[in-house]
Amino acid sequence: MLNRRELIATGAASAAALALPRMTYAAERADVVIVGAGLSGMHAAEMLIDLGLKVIVLDANSRVGGRVQTVKTVDGPIDVGASQIGRGYARVLDAVQRYGLKLIPEDRDLLTFGGHFNDSWIDPKTWESNPLNHTVGEERRISPFLMGQAVAAKFNPLKEVDDWLDPRFADLDISLRTLMQRNGYSAAAIELASHSAPGIGIDETSMLRMWQEDTRGAVDRKIGGPQTRHDRQQPFGEVNDRGNLLGGLATINNIVGGTCQLPLAMAAKLGDVIRLGRKVGRIAMTDSGATVTCTDGSSYAGRFVVSTLPFSVLREVEIEGSANPLARQAITTMPYANTARMYLTVDRPFWKEDGLPASFSTDGPIGMFWAIDNHTGEGRHRAMVVMVGKVAQAIARMDHEEAEAFVLSELVRLRPAAKGLLRYQTYKDWLRDPLQRGCGFSLAPGQVNAFARDMVKPWQVLHFAGEHTRRLDYGMEAAMESGERVAIEIAGRA
Repeated sequence: MLNRRELIATGAASAAALALPRMTYAAERADVVIVGAGLSGMHAAEMLIDLGLKVIVLDANSRVGGRVQTVKTVDGPIDVGASQIGRGYARVLDAVQRYGLKLIPEDRDLLTFGGHFNDSWIDPKTWESNPLNHTVGEERRISPFLMGQAVAAKFNPLKEVDDWLDPRFADLDISLRTLMQRNGYSAAAIELASHSAPGIGIDETSMLRMWQEDTRGAVDRKIGGPQTRHDRQQPFGEVNDRGNLLGGLATINNIVGGTCQLPLAMAAKLGDVIRLGRKVGRIAMTDSGATVTCTDGSSYAGRFVVSTLPFSVLREVEIEGSANPLARQAITTMPYANTARMYLTVDRPFWKEDGLPASFSTDGPIGMFWAIDNHTGEGRHRAMVVMVGKVAQAIARMDHEEAEAFVLSELVRLRPAAKGLLRYQTYKDWLRDPLQRGCGFSLAPGQVNAFARDMVKPWQVLHFAGEHTRRLDYGMEAAMESGERVAIEIAGRA
């Protein structure tokens, strides 16, 4: 892959060839019109401007960052979107360094986990002999709230980060339920897995999509050698090895002041290239250029257009161009996973009063409660109610205030000792965000084979970027990867 200097050298010589189409009705012209001022759009803008191209970045929001969002609370900034920076996030780490931002090891170790299942409290350590455990054989040893994750990890055949796109694995573009049925799991184990399936759900997400993230995550975990601490009973690996620094970096790092500092720094450099409050309603393109029209009537003409919008939002934009059934299918059918989280302060550790585990998973409507270790055991603690998968899809049917009240009441119903000790900080449901409509891309069973391998290819002059177009990476690094990719694509067509 071209590095930054090589890309600039390659593109500068041909930048003059980027002649604009003759679209006299356009209010403003540029070489490249980018839709979306998140990390991918702004990273692409930086690189294309370095090539000497005129770039305009449009965003419907009143802020930059996309799914990077930091909320100010009385207890300090809280990242309700992207926050975790791994050691393998090369592009993100480079940007952090270039903009003079500071990193700190993430402090989000979770306290001991338990479970609430079938209206009973479960100790994962004694689950194997619990009379509620109807699984069989080796299945009995798996925590009821880690069944889906454990099965997915056990059967992951991928070795390289791009193996998920390799046709060799085409017959594994299946659901977790199908995988478990193929491998002889009991009906009870499959039912448990439905409560902890990675992605949207046990039937809704392709195993190849699940394994892509797991395989990429293993890269970060391996950098710097094995971690000294790891609790297998905790979901999502929410234990950070802050004592095992490599080049000053922990396994997981955060930006001082919140992750929003990165897109804010990028936007400050780009200046008036960025136009906020510009919601795109139509993209009309030919083989030689396109016009992007916003709902406020403003329009922008470009030789190329880059869309970083999630397909869940792009499907609301009218796109006029040559026939492209594969792109249409991807845009209109690719699902988006959701995450909804409530951020709380616990005034004192109520788990010491009721004797139950501080953190817990449930088979009910609030998913998980994460109690975050304050490293003293006393006084105030941070906490999160974390809803993913089907639970998050269901909570998104409620409006903001209704969801807040419901989650708090359900939490106190399960843990009466928490009454009066929970202070609300903020709440974010990404599915209800009209400019995102989900927290991250997913792929239904069969969709890797149907369109995922080719959905990032340009459609005439329309190029696709954003975390949902990931090939090798995930999270913020995937967004930056995609911005780099479209800049290289456009340089190669100039």
